[in-house]
Amino acid sequence: MEKLLLLMPSFMGYEKSLQDQLGKKYEVTLLNCDQYDKVILEEYKKCSKFRWMLRKLFSAIKEHDQERAEAKYLVQTLEKINTTKNYYSVVFCINGSFLSDKFYQVVREKNPQARFIYYAWDDVKNLIKQSHIKFFDERFAYNISECKKYNFSYCPMFVQNETVGHDSKDLYDILFIGSAHSDRQKIADELYSKYGKEYKLFIYLYDPAHTNGNFCHDQPLTYEKYIAYMRKSKVLIDVPQSTQEGPTTRSFDALLTKTKVVTVNPFIKEYPIYSDNILIVDRNNIVIDDAFIEKPYVETGYQALTIPEWLKKFDL
Repeated sequence: MEKLLLLMPSFMGYEKSLQDQLGKKYEVTLLNCDQYDKVILEEYKKCSKFRWMLRKLFSAIKEHDQERAEAKYLVQTLEKINTTKNYYSVVFCINGSFLSDKFYQVVREKNPQARFIYYAWDDVKNLIKQSHIKFFDERFAYNISECKKYNFSYCPMFVQNETVGHDSKDLYDILFIGSAHSDRQKIADELYSKYGKEYKLFIYLYDPAHTNGNFCHDQPLTYEKYIAYMRKSKVLIDVPQSTQEGPTTRSFDALLTKTKVVTVNPFIKEYPIYSDNILIVDRNNIVIDDAFIEKPYVETGYQALTIPEWLKKFDL
């Protein structure tokens, strides 16, 4: 059986689902490429205002400092994979910006005959760095505009389940689930203030550092519970990072559960997933049309990619 190195973040069990599917064809080594993300960011931020200014002016200085912060964990990461010559026939990376370029250089040198496949499931511009992408020959992304900019191949996100469907009776009108980053706490408070009396809301924000906020919890929902809530909700609120352009995974999961989506992402109009089941609103003033909440879900024929279908896009 051929060997495959899977480098990807740990997120809601997506890594285990991919490993299990790939394991039907390959012997898979899975490495959480974001394992040291917090300490790397802390190390990177330890600099003077003058140094920070130099980073903005000179990309070489920025890349040098990023590599120095990440290289501290080079030995630990290399110990988690097999460094035998020509061990891997495929190196498949998702995001991967918290692994040092030296790590990729070593893997490339040890496996010169391997396929090196890269996929960005976040906007490339929002990654801590982009220099590691040069080590990959086959490059894909979920962001259409960045595919055009960087000459990547477009591939939308996948969903973990093949079929789910919607419950026969809705328990909630408005559902808002996510990590409590950026302005999500503020948006949650505004949603409750505006619609808490008129509609049934379920709001769940994961924030282990600030659990005193309204709707905040110190544990994330499991993927199964998250899907279960979507199945019994009319509308899902989608609030990506303010600089994110591509559709979130929630948008694709909503196809599975046949849940309508209210999103603050205006760029979603440019994607095949966009339909009458999606309402775009102003991030700074979310107004949900009553008619949108109450109208039935419209079957569009557009299907989210299952994991086997998604992997076929990469010939895996």
